[in-house]
Amino acid sequence: MTDVTKNRAVIIDYARSPFAKAATPKKPGALADVDPLDLMVPPVNKIIERTGINPKHIKKVLGGAVHQEAQQGLNIARLLVLHADSKLDQATGGTSVDRFCGSSMETIAMAADAVIARDPEAAYLCTGVQSMSQVPMGGLNPVLNEHVHAGNAAGFMNMGVTAENLAALYDISRADQDEFSALSHKKMAEGQKRGHFDNELVPVAGVDADDGVRADTTAESISGLKPIFKAAEEGGSVTAANSSQVTDGASAVLVASEAFAVENNLPVKARILSFGESGIAPEVMGLGPVEASKEALAKAGLTMADIDAVELNEAFAAQSIAVLKELEKQGMKIDADKLNLDGGAIAIGHPLGASGARIVGHLAEVLQRENKQYGLATMCIGGGQGVAMVIENPNFTP
Repeated sequence: MTDVTKNRAVIIDYARSPFAKAATPKKPGALADVDPLDLMVPPVNKIIERTGINPKHIKKVLGGAVHQEAQQGLNIARLLVLHADSKLDQATGGTSVDRFCGSSMETIAMAADAVIARDPEAAYLCTGVQSMSQVPMGGLNPVLNEHVHAGNAAGFMNMGVTAENLAALYDISRADQDEFSALSHKKMAEGQKRGHFDNELVPVAGVDADDGVRADTTAESISGLKPIFKAAEEGGSVTAANSSQVTDGASAVLVASEAFAVENNLPVKARILSFGESGIAPEVMGLGPVEASKEALAKAGLTMADIDAVELNEAFAAQSIAVLKELEKQGMKIDADKLNLDGGAIAIGHPLGASGARIVGHLAEVLQRENKQYGLATMCIGGGQGVAMVIENPNFTP
């Protein structure tokens, strides 16, 4: 094998389906009737076609999905290999992963560990999928042990309440949340106009674009919406418009060692430098990115000042602002011009299992497009966790 560091994991390619609003009683949802497996196949096939990788070289599919039941059950990662339209080889294994919102970022970390520790001459396909239309938030039959938060499954899953907790704790106003949300839509709309998503998007079932963005959104236009998790007269400020959208979608990232990429003439979008994770009190779960980012940066030997672009998953505006405030408080300010350059989950949507791979993959695209060197992707996780990943653009030129 070519004399390139085998102990360095890289991202070969990234692709995803369009992200479409999930079905509601009033609207059907553009991808609501598409089986989660059928959402996954086109992005995976695109990566195989575009890179020219021999499918026999893909050791395993690591598939992130939250609530692995019904259409998302039966080890969906292995089922992807067996799908009649998939270009994967049947010798490829499959392992499904559920770490809530961090599921598909976790798969990338697992793949990086695998190609470093045991499989430097193989590739791993990291996927994420969520049909929130077919398997709703909380799953089809949530049952929580009585010794965990008094057995209150609904309370455990109610992330909006945790956002309200952070809004109160960090004195985040409704106006600040609405401004943050409007900016997310503005940045994404501009990104769509400039073709910033074209390279990653793969049409599925006749849908060829994300449909969550509202280009005309302003803080004023959403200021009249009622809070949905806590009454306004009680200080509630989290609304549907300043929360991430309930969404259907799939994403995929191909990971291998850098030596394998060179040996097989494969492109390299990014080097994976480090992965960080944290645990935190569930009632303030949105702060999970703080400690996770600190750990990832320390492992990479970098500081926040070294980071050129940040993808912070926008679970809620209040949650994102709280993370930014806490990082700044600890001397790790993220400059506004480095944050979510093409918008975030408030505009694009948050199909739970797919979002981790999306923000890592899109971050790699941003670093390439902007000729930037280092990027940080991070997100909070329900139940009180956080994950973060630092990547590097191998094609950066000073």
